[in-house]
Amino acid sequence: MISFRPLRELMKKRKISTYYLRNKCGLYNLDSKTIQRLMNDESVSSNTLDALCNIFDCQLTDIAEFQKDPPRSLDLD
Repeated sequence: MISFRPLRELMKKRKISTYYLRNKCGLYNLDSKTIQRLMNDESVSSNTLDALCNIFDCQLTDIAEFQKDPPRSLDLD
């Protein structure tokens, strides 16, 4: 799964709020639903990732990380 924990940590470190992401990023403003998806580690578009990298002047690895999914049990019924 993809986790946006690094993004949340970066926001905290730089003291950037979700309000800022919604209203103060000019061309890169994100809508509330997109921000909610980021906060819940749900899927977002590559356009959103591009906007975040521009907003934070960073690389993808600064805002997202891969976490291997836990093993699933096989249901053989």
